Amino acid sequence: MSEFAIPIIGNILESIAAEFKDKIKPVPGSVLRCDLCGGANFLGVRLCHTGIYLGSDEIAEITNVRGKACAHIVDPSDFINGQGTNFIRTGLNIYVATDGCGKALGSERIAGIARRLAERGRRGEYDLMDNNCHTFVVRCVTGKEPSKPKLNDREVAVALRRAFGCERVTWEPTGFGPQSLSFDDV
Repeated sequence: MSEFAIPIIGNILESIAAEFKDKIKPVPGSVLRCDLCGGANFLGVRLCHTGIYLGSDEIAEITNVRGKACAHIVDPSDFINGQGTNFIRTGLNIYVATDGCGKALGSERIAGIARRLAERGRRGEYDLMDNNCHTFVVRCVTGKEPSKPKLNDREVAVALRRAFGCERVTWEPTGFGPQSLSFDDV
């Protein structure tokens, strides 16, 4: 079995195990995550997609549309499955960033920034490493453009720890999966 397959199997097992954990409902401004490519690891980083929960089953995200970084609002189903984007979203769950004790991290301020950016639409050229969904999320959490390129969900967690004064950030299942229609269903 290849080195690439082992992490994917572990991440898929983690997604299945999440079905048996307590579910955490996101609050407006929560950072959400779903897996890309089965949660494969690339250079030690889990491939995932992040966005900001706005409330009322709305999520602000940024995606690559013909080379442009486009911010927009989607429902949870489109967030977990993508909308014909060029990366396959294969997550079985949507995860929410928590304080490590089961409390979803989020604020109306973060949700407001995300909504304003999503309503504006374009955010320049899309770049898988330098202007991606994680860049968008860090921008929403901190309220300013990130100075460090090549962001991933680790840098998202660092921004959340600083913003909320947490010692650690954990990703907990929301219970929203492929069969769900709303966060209220879970």
